[in-house]
Amino acid sequence: MIKHWFSSKKSDSDNLSSIADRLKSRSVLIVDDSKTQLFAMEKMLRSVGINTHTAENGKQGILMARHIKPDLILMDIVMPELNGFQATRHLTRQPDTCHIPIIIVSGSNQQSDKAWGLKLGAKDYIAKPVNKNELITKIDAWLSKRSVGPVKAIEEPEKTTDVFFQAV
Repeated sequence: MIKHWFSSKKSDSDNLSSIADRLKSRSVLIVDDSKTQLFAMEKMLRSVGINTHTAENGKQGILMARHIKPDLILMDIVMPELNGFQATRHLTRQPDTCHIPIIIVSGSNQQSDKAWGLKLGAKDYIAKPVNKNELITKIDAWLSKRSVGPVKAIEEPEKTTDVFFQAV
């Protein structure tokens, strides 16, 4: 017991508290077609002072990202109208949104989904059900790495024949 009091190792709650101080007033856009997932992630993020915005599909997510310019985006994969892969690809190739880190949040824990999301421009991947400490830690890590200066958008290829990749 005495060793615990004098230990230099921080507890999870201490770590979360120091992270919360850094994340206060930062903004995160959550893009997910499940109202339950939106509510759960909003609750997690708001508990540490993060401002949240939500979108229920990829197309709405793109429009909101361009309008509110969040500090980070949490992107589901399987959604109506425009899926998370398509939305991620679009956002990471536009000059006004390419600097925003995107974390894929998916119910699928397949390596292929993770690899594909990263290839399309996402910075990280987290599987559902989302663990609050893991989510907050990843958000903190990516917002700490975010560059301050302007970022050049990735050039779009002139023509693509793959319907999956056509722009919004």
